[in-house]
Amino acid sequence: MNASRRIKKTADGDKGNKLVSTSSSPPYNFFHGISADITSSPLNLLDSAASLLRGRENIIVLCGAGISVSCGIPDFRSKGGIYDMIDANDYGLSTPEEIFHYEIFQDNPRLFYKFAGKMLYPSEPHEPSPSHKFLSLLNEKKMLLRVYTQNVDGLEEKAGLPPKKVVYAHGSLHTSKCLKCGAKYDTESYRHEVLSGNVPYCKRIISRRKKRKLNESHEDEGQNCNDEIAIACCGGILKPNITFFGEPLDDRVTRCLEVDRKKADAVIVIGTSLSVAPISKIVEFLCPSIPRILVNRTIVIPKHTDCKNSNKRDDGDVEEKKTKDEETKEEVKEEDEKEQVDFRNGYLFDALLLGFCDDITGALAHVLWNKRDENHEEGLSSGENRGSLPLNLTGCKLLRDDMAQIKELGTSCLLHHPPERILVFRGAVWKAHEGREEEEEEKCYQEIVNCNECNCVITGMVFKCNDCFDYDLCKACHSKVKRKRSHHGGKHKFTVEEASG
Repeated sequence: MNASRRIKKTADGDKGNKLVSTSSSPPYNFFHGISADITSSPLNLLDSAASLLRGRENIIVLCGAGISVSCGIPDFRSKGGIYDMIDANDYGLSTPEEIFHYEIFQDNPRLFYKFAGKMLYPSEPHEPSPSHKFLSLLNEKKMLLRVYTQNVDGLEEKAGLPPKKVVYAHGSLHTSKCLKCGAKYDTESYRHEVLSGNVPYCKRIISRRKKRKLNESHEDEGQNCNDEIAIACCGGILKPNITFFGEPLDDRVTRCLEVDRKKADAVIVIGTSLSVAPISKIVEFLCPSIPRILVNRTIVIPKHTDCKNSNKRDDGDVEEKKTKDEETKEEVKEEDEKEQVDFRNGYLFDALLLGFCDDITGALAHVLWNKRDENHEEGLSSGENRGSLPLNLTGCKLLRDDMAQIKELGTSCLLHHPPERILVFRGAVWKAHEGREEEEEEKCYQEIVNCNECNCVITGMVFKCNDCFDYDLCKACHSKVKRKRSHHGGKHKFTVEEASG
């Protein structure tokens, strides 16, 4: 892939106007020296944005509920979404999110099942959206490393992705387990109980054995006295295999991420608010030198990004004399760390494509994999389908050329992203990110951090491993781990942060 691509403008004999994309290396400028006439072509705009992905073979995709909305599955935080449907007062909760808190489920599972019937058992099966099919196309074109999905509907596999390419970060609705004995269930098997307003319980047959004395009249006094005398059902609560607030992530999430981190050459974030930790931290966990693309209706960043103590390190490690081999490894590590420095000046994404996910993924598929006839672009913006996904470029423009859209809200809604990095499609939503309303919203999304050693919820100081994904320790366990050097031989460093209060 060339470091610089030039598309010359020949109309009206003007040879001076050129579309220049320098997108193969940081800082991934997809336009440089662009004229107003060139920006009027939606396909040129998209082609330059898509150049961030050309030649990539190990793309990581982080997707959320936004890619399933067109399938008839509501997202969580939009107006009319799942949290908007829950009347917290009616359920005796402080916030709608609490219906997905693990401790509350354990205490009163009826609250969850009272609400979740339609979510678990839709009247008709959902089918994959064009955005799901875009993920499958990435895999077919040998460009996909892995999809990390926050969705629990399983539509990624239904769209054709092999199971090994999908990590269900928050689990799946299709299977369940007993909280008492661990027995596995197909969620469909207890449909009747849930739709009847009941809590499903484990029906696994368990036998209990009890020693008893033989009757005095029994002839064989040496007979084994262990006789089965009772058979009963387990009776434990059944819970869908989705990750509730306060539950640790499945081990596969961490294992895959720590392997994929070394391979990933681009990351695409599609249809998520990046509000739920620790999955919201994936973007910044990956190498900062790879291109980052956001496909969403609004601009988002992880809630933890501005954490005051994020740069505070544990400086209590004991310095020991190093061998020459260890010193060499340290020098190599220091060089690697220099390459890990983020070149971005306060922004998170290199390209932001804002609008309906299906429109954007369909358009990306078109410019990435369909042969373009540059002399025939009429009609394409009105929805002509020349590929396997719908193409709709209605209203596609560079935000820099139409700042009137955000005039009332001001540039704070861009979250420090330069306007020349933002392409706007139909369906884009602008949100203010300053003020009391936003502060109150933040309170609902505070991260619940569990210690990876003692499994307790951490209050006070959190010790986060800088080299592992989602490995957190409380102060007491950190002291033990550091003393025993039981975590990677004591080589990994930790960042100290305040737990959410």
